[in-house]
This record gives sequence, C-alpha cells and structure tokens, in this order.
Amino acid sequence: MEKSLVSVLIITWNRRDEVIKTIQDVYDQAYQNIEIILVDNGSTDGTIKAVQVLFPEVRIVPLERNLGVVARNAGIAIARGDIVFCLDSDASPARDCIINIVRKFQAEPKIAVINSKIVNAHTKQIDNIAGWSYSEVDKQDQNREFLSFTFSEGGAAIRKELFERIGPFWEPLFFGGEGLEFSLRVLDSGCDILYYPGAVVYHRAVSQSRVSGGQRDYLFFKNLLFIYFVRFPWWLMAIFMPIKIGATLFRAFKRGYPMRIVQGFYEFLCQIPYLIKQRHPIQNKTAYKFLRLQRQHGSLRWNLVTWLKYKTS
Repeated sequence: MEKSLVSVLIITWNRRDEVIKTIQDVYDQAYQNIEIILVDNGSTDGTIKAVQVLFPEVRIVPLERNLGVVARNAGIAIARGDIVFCLDSDASPARDCIINIVRKFQAEPKIAVINSKIVNAHTKQIDNIAGWSYSEVDKQDQNREFLSFTFSEGGAAIRKELFERIGPFWEPLFFGGEGLEFSLRVLDSGCDILYYPGAVVYHRAVSQSRVSGGQRDYLFFKNLLFIYFVRFPWWLMAIFMPIKIGATLFRAFKRGYPMRIVQGFYEFLCQIPYLIKQRHPIQNKTAYKFLRLQRQHGSLRWNLVTWLKYKTS
C-alpha cells in the first residue's frame, strides 16, 4: 500500500498564485508516489499557462466555466491512483499528511474515506470555514480520531474503488452538502468514514471567498432538503427536515435575509417531481448508524443552550 499511487485532485478558479503554492507543497510531501490533477473552472488569470510552465507533469482538465460538483467528478474520472485526495486550491497538506493517510488506509481496510484535520494556516486553529464538519462542542475531540457521518471535500482522501461501487458525487447539488450526500452512500455500502488528525491540512483562507453569507446559507439549505428527500427514509426525513427548516429560518431572520431561505424552500418544492425519480434512500440500519454518529459528533449531540450559542450567532 505504501507504494500506492495517490491522485491529488485540486479544483481551482482564478487563484493562480495560490494553486501554484498548493502544487509545490504537494510535491514537497514525504510521500512521493503521487500525481496531481488540476481541474480549472474557466480561469481568466493565466492559471493554466502558469501551471503548464512551472509544473508540466500536472494533469490539467480545462473547463469553460464553473461547473461545481461536475468539476470534481471530471478529475476523479481520469485519476489513476488507488487513493483520490481532494484538496482545496488554497490549502496545503502537512509534509507527512499523505504518507499518514496511506498508512491508515493500509491498517484499516474498512475505512473508505479519511477526513483530514483542516486548520487555518495562520492561526493553526481549526478552520471553521473550510474544514470543521462538526460542532464547536466537538472541538475538544479535534486531536483524536473518531468515526464520522461526513467529511470536508477540501481535505479528504477516498479509495478510488469506492467511486466504482457507489458512483461519483451527486452533480445536481452543484455546491454545498455534496460530502454529506456521498457519505450517506458510503455508510450504506458498509464502509466507514474516519476523522483522522494525523492528516493535517493548512487552509490559507484567501480573501476572495467564492460563496458566503446569505448565498452560502441558501445553497446549503436547499441542497440539504434535496439530500433529505432523496437519501433519507421517510421517518428520518420527518425528524430532520422540520428541524432544518425551522433552524435555518430562525438564523436567516437574525442575519437579515429570510427571503433567501424562502427562495431555497420554493426551489425545493418545484424540484420534487425530479427528486421523486432520484429517490434512493439508505437502509434503515444505515439510518440508525447515521443517527448514532450524529449523537456522537453531530448536531444531535447538542442541547438547546449550545445550539442557541453557536448555530444562531
């Protein structure tokens, strides 16, 4: 396994200098049996030309425009490695990150996805924006590994054969929640997801944020409703959907953009005929496992006091 090829998949758009640093830091890894795949979402800042000059061995997939999840799937489709390591274009793995991932996969065959510990490159603290898939309460566990219900696409390693068994990322989501939807299918296949602090990724959190504020909340809300409807058994949907709708509206009113959330709910209702055709819920035993993992390191671990403190701020 330590001779396994690792495909490092980077998605970028108009971040030439950042992606150059990321590529260099990947090549500086202690583990050297890697290939880098760069999917460019129609950059206009000379990203492709610069990478071709500096790193001619990088495999580039040029797209005409930002295609969201489609870009990640395009890179996965050409990956030759046994492991696909998804990495943000403004993030760098610690020097021992990839070798630790390879060894962990070797030691634990049931683990299909490894979720890295993503920290802010400047503060060295957990990065809430790009990397922490859990809650503020769970940060006390940031330095120990645990089984997870989801992962962050900005620093996650996935066995390549898993895509052949359960399919790629769900493209209708475009942006937001695709890791959770994929995770439900991973769990349903009988495999596990591991949060592993031995794999550290430094997120530089550049200023040109792609999606933020009301737009980000709108996309994640709409996509989560899609996921609940398509992947959850009816009884699990009945638990999560009202809570999600109520909590998101509460936060949106507090932040001043409730109509964005109303728009997201309306778009979900309009898509129900399509979603019915897509519906393929996880098994009940998987749903119970998902609930158990949520109670351990997810929203179901919270009480009203912690929820009001962290989620509505």
